[in-house]
Amino acid sequence: MRRALLAFAFLAAVGCAPRITVPEDQRREVSREFEGQRLLLKVAVNAGPFFADRSKMLISEQPFGELDLLEDTAGEPIHPPAPERVLPPGTWMRIDKVEFPTGWTIARRVLLSPRYHPWVYLTLADDQRPYILVLPQTVASAEDVRAEIDRVLASDDPGATFRALPDEQRAAVERKVLAEGMGPRGVEMAWGYPDKKKIDKPAGTEEWSWPGGKRRAFFQDGRLTRWEPK
Repeated sequence: MRRALLAFAFLAAVGCAPRITVPEDQRREVSREFEGQRLLLKVAVNAGPFFADRSKMLISEQPFGELDLLEDTAGEPIHPPAPERVLPPGTWMRIDKVEFPTGWTIARRVLLSPRYHPWVYLTLADDQRPYILVLPQTVASAEDVRAEIDRVLASDDPGATFRALPDEQRAAVERKVLAEGMGPRGVEMAWGYPDKKKIDKPAGTEEWSWPGGKRRAFFQDGRLTRWEPK
């Protein structure tokens, strides 16, 4: 009993209350729709150890240093270990299950992991470990879940577009970095989809920004001219 109470106190300190906002019928709908599907990565993703649970792998289109999925007692983000590899666009992955944070699933998850988020379990052909795509706590419907999965995975093969990039740009995407002269699709493949776009059609310019405004890209007439950080 004392151990259980200590665990509860620790969870209260480093986490927040479960948010099971997707209705049960829509959770079942999502499971029927996605589980067992083989889909392709639309963008390059980082892959590395899943926080304290080294039996799993985390994937994210964001740099791991930008992820805000877990906090310490002072409210500071706890970042996962550094990525081990980058999976390029066109990589096949199978969705094994979509798991929502019910009381039972939270109790079974490793403490120092984003326990209160929905998880999408994926399988990569050359690795027996489960790969986890963590969805935002704010998803509230089956449509929200679809939209989050669609940011990363699709049935349409992006491989032809990826292979058509100039060699320098294709190599940059494989490292999740940008290269001058990239078009919008190449930038999306490398850095993932932006949160905001400022478009000035008369001037032919665009400014894209990603979560938290830490990354920005600037285009002139459809070509990347500069970006932050370099």
